[in-house]
Amino acid sequence: MAPTDLSRLQLPRTCREALVKQRSERIDGHTIPIATDWWNTEIAAAHLPGAPVTEPDVTQLSRGDLFRDAANLDAGREEELLRFLWRVLAWGSGMRLRLNRQRIRAVADNPSSAVAALRQALQAAREDPAHAYEALRPGGRNAIAYLGPAFSTKVLYFAGSGALDHPCVILDSQVAATLRDICKWDSLGEDRWPTSTYVRYCALLDRWAHEESRQLGRRIGIDEIERWLFKPRPTDLCRAMDQVASDIHC
Repeated sequence: MAPTDLSRLQLPRTCREALVKQRSERIDGHTIPIATDWWNTEIAAAHLPGAPVTEPDVTQLSRGDLFRDAANLDAGREEELLRFLWRVLAWGSGMRLRLNRQRIRAVADNPSSAVAALRQALQAAREDPAHAYEALRPGGRNAIAYLGPAFSTKVLYFAGSGALDHPCVILDSQVAATLRDICKWDSLGEDRWPTSTYVRYCALLDRWAHEESRQLGRRIGIDEIERWLFKPRPTDLCRAMDQVASDIHC
């Protein structure tokens, strides 16, 4: 299939309406329950640094928490890099822990390689999505086993500490489904996206964010659009699909 012409894709009206809400509510306050005891136990069992992921009485993490982690991160320290990774994985997984034991073991098998890949990715993430993505997905494979695009792009995203001009954003199967089904990115696959696709995705959301920034009179972050793409409400989906159909007939 020929690549979709992304210059023709328009942001659904229902997403534009969602952007009226305050960023602090939709982004910084986006909180996920986490399996604190499981993470602390498994990391300790693998004899890896970076635990505890949280204190025992803390059972959730927000995007704002991870932004603060990134802002204070000393990338030269292995323990801090790995704690950042564990916390991103915990937030991204919620209570669904599938493959996380394998991810922990993959780091334990070659910690120096994993840390080097993470360090390279975090250094590149604030300026170069292609270089950052390649650091964790060199040649289309996982630099850290079981750390595929959905989780590696979360690492790249949170590396920006919540900055509005951060160029990297999360791409996972749920975001991709909305892009295909609602926004009509027909050539977008379900997973294992090559670097070129990730770069096109980041550029698309950047265009949309700049367009909406002009409309709303405030700077819109690309993550504000990703947040809607990840989990639009059922009513939003119906309205967006109706609008797409109307645009086609017009």
